[in-house]
Amino acid sequence: MLPEGSRAFAVVNLGDAMPQRVSIRLDHLGLESAAGYNVTEVFNGTFVGTFKPPNVIAIRVNPSGVFFGKATALPSS
Repeated sequence: MLPEGSRAFAVVNLGDAMPQRVSIRLDHLGLESAAGYNVTEVFNGTFVGTFKPPNVIAIRVNPSGVFFGKATALPSS
């Protein structure tokens, strides 16, 4: 995935009643670039934020839905 070092990830809500809030550390997704990442939601292009590996990203996933994210690696300084 370009730019080099970027990654995609998905979070699935298997429930059918309520949206679910999911919090996860970027390094638990294997995202370990010390420079950090800009995270966007792929389906609608919404910018979620800029995060470093130990940061927690909080997302909302609709019932029977998917959050599909792209973590674009920031250039190292």
